[in-house]
Amino acid sequence: MLRRSHKKSRAGCLECKRRHVKCDEQRPRCIICTLSERECSYPQQSASSPLSPAGSTPSTPGPVTAQEATADPPSSFIAAIATSNETSASPVAGVPLPDISGREPTLTPNTNRNNPEVNMAHMELLVRFEFEEHAPELNVELRDFASELLFKCSLEAPYLMHQILAVSARRQAALQSERTGYFLETAIHLQTKAVSIYNETAAKAQIDQTNCSALLLFCSLLGRHLLADLLARRDANFGEFLPRFLELLSISRGLMAMSVSAWDLLLQSDIKHLVLWALEISQSTPRGHHCDELQRLVAESTNLDAPSKEACVAAIASLQVGFDSILGGDARNQRYLMVFMWAPVVPQKFTDLLSQQRPEAIAIMGHWALLLHYTRSLWHVADSGSYLLKRISEYLGPSWAPWLSWPLSVLAADTPN
Repeated sequence: MLRRSHKKSRAGCLECKRRHVKCDEQRPRCIICTLSERECSYPQQSASSPLSPAGSTPSTPGPVTAQEATADPPSSFIAAIATSNETSASPVAGVPLPDISGREPTLTPNTNRNNPEVNMAHMELLVRFEFEEHAPELNVELRDFASELLFKCSLEAPYLMHQILAVSARRQAALQSERTGYFLETAIHLQTKAVSIYNETAAKAQIDQTNCSALLLFCSLLGRHLLADLLARRDANFGEFLPRFLELLSISRGLMAMSVSAWDLLLQSDIKHLVLWALEISQSTPRGHHCDELQRLVAESTNLDAPSKEACVAAIASLQVGFDSILGGDARNQRYLMVFMWAPVVPQKFTDLLSQQRPEAIAIMGHWALLLHYTRSLWHVADSGSYLLKRISEYLGPSWAPWLSWPLSVLAADTPN
């Protein structure tokens, strides 16, 4: 069914063992204890001990406290998001989104902005919307469940319906070259409308069980739409691309922080199956060795302090989970998840390193570009991975080429002569 069985956690914390839930074994505090504000400690020597039977459900975490919001995050996307979240109690107020209406489309078609609220163009976009094209990491069972829930929620949340139409238009812009300009303009218009409606309604309301599913689905679609917009750009150099990437990180982190603030409500809502699935994926342990050279780069760096190295290690671990899924045939259908999740879930400290243009962080981002290249069949991504990797290589210069040798060799092998 929708629930998935645990793997045993043989080195888990004492609190998770006491509560018979799967511990992610992050130190000094695991994810579950961090989110549920519980004391977290480990035995002097980890001992094997059976956990709950397969299929048991983690108990509901509580809100994140201000004290936790200042701690260094574990290498997990939920804990990383939690560190940027302010003190909240459930139900909590919504969060206004930044004004994104100032963006201009790549082309300026002859579009009538005075169309009625619902028209045949909207019907075309609704008919062409295919959920599996926007959430390719889900298996068929979860995809059908999420698709049905998405449309159910959109009937009661106009901001979600507008975002569905917006991301559908954005996908059509990538598919129909003869109508690219029209669909880009339509996507921007509908996305701006969706954010405006959200800010006027949901952001001023309290999050409860009646609206938390719609909120999470909206955040997911909007985040992926913004990522597709970013990856479609072709700036002259990486120095022009980086500020736009950092802006995306800021918005994406805010979107996910809203979900974390309503964590307990989500686990009691219709969308709990997807939430639990994402929680399980977030606790994945890196298995492969594709990023070993990156680990060595960070370990040997004399320019990074201990917190910076820790942030880089967390970002690298999430990348390795992505490569494990893409290259290792992960059986849990998370093949594409880290393509979408890596950017918004890296620790804030890592984001700071990028904003400071630290070469170690940029080299790590070069490996994310390779992850994009491996998933170039996705419409969100297309050829952005090869473009971004080339720009990063040029930006870092020849002295950093050894640290990008694997991504560049893969790209060279895949590039026709």
